[in-house]
Amino acid sequence: MKLYSRYIGYVYIKYVFIVFIALSLFYTGVDFLTNLDEIPKSANLAFLYAGFTAISAIQYVLPLTLIFAMILTFFNMIKNNELISFYALGISKFSVIKAPFIISLIITLFYIYLNTTPFAYANEYKGNLENFNAIGRISNGMFLKHDNKYLYIEALNVTEKAASNIRLFYIKDGKIEKSTSAKRATYDDEKWTFYDENATILPLEFKLGGKGLKFESRDKFIDLDGFNPEAIEKIYKSSNVYSINDAIEAIKIFKNQGINVDGIKANLYTLIFGPLFAPFMMLILFYRLPPTARFFNLAILSFIFFVSTVCVWGILYVMQRFAFSAVIPPEIGVILPVILLMLYSLKSIFSYR
Repeated sequence: MKLYSRYIGYVYIKYVFIVFIALSLFYTGVDFLTNLDEIPKSANLAFLYAGFTAISAIQYVLPLTLIFAMILTFFNMIKNNELISFYALGISKFSVIKAPFIISLIITLFYIYLNTTPFAYANEYKGNLENFNAIGRISNGMFLKHDNKYLYIEALNVTEKAASNIRLFYIKDGKIEKSTSAKRATYDDEKWTFYDENATILPLEFKLGGKGLKFESRDKFIDLDGFNPEAIEKIYKSSNVYSINDAIEAIKIFKNQGINVDGIKANLYTLIFGPLFAPFMMLILFYRLPPTARFFNLAILSFIFFVSTVCVWGILYVMQRFAFSAVIPPEIGVILPVILLMLYSLKSIFSYR
């Protein structure tokens, strides 16, 4: 890597850390002040609450941090006449922005990877601490459909991947073929294992002298392959909080169940494509930077850049909310704006070559 690239990259990373810490502390502090009465009284839980608040802030703070750090980096270089010096040495615009762009892209891709882990549920854990003084909680009284089965779950513990007092109804040709109950069940990332079964098998045809009811009991049986407890709770609670893996699995499970999965798709696209807004917005703003401060008021110009960033981010956020509520298709609300930003950034690169 060229010496000037290492220098620009170092300055950019320094501002990324400064801005990220400042915005995260600001977000966490405001959240503490606005929710002071709901914060757990226990010191350990309050510390966990602060940690989850800071983590949940990353989805809002990180894109702005990457762009704000670029603005601060290059406006400082313009003020010190460093940027014009690079251009005078024959260094192209793209060569100057390349290091910050690559750094921001790596950080963004790492953040997208984190959204495949339980990291994505930080805001939900925070809400559980706020409302229930516990990270996980139990969902009660759930009635769902899966393939040709209907099931009622009295209590579902998503954290432990376990359920209790479950009742399954098997349907054939619009009639109940079998009704079975189990005291408890556990999920092993592939299938559910039910314990202490008591089943009632009903005849499909009710006629005099025909077969009657049949009763069965088993210690355990396996059913509901791939019916992830996370997906069960999210669909039942109409929640838009998913990790990337759980969102993909939920779409696979529910796409043939007559359930609208547009909200899950919107969440999935937001986790994958939404963060890419920052690197492309960086390119667009950089190519509109003046090389010198002689003919511009840097204070006003930097203010315009900051406001423009927040406005574009706000528009994207609103479109994502519309996609979550199925007002517009998720492909239009989430993917299309990012593609347009990417195309416009590429146009900027080729226009200033």
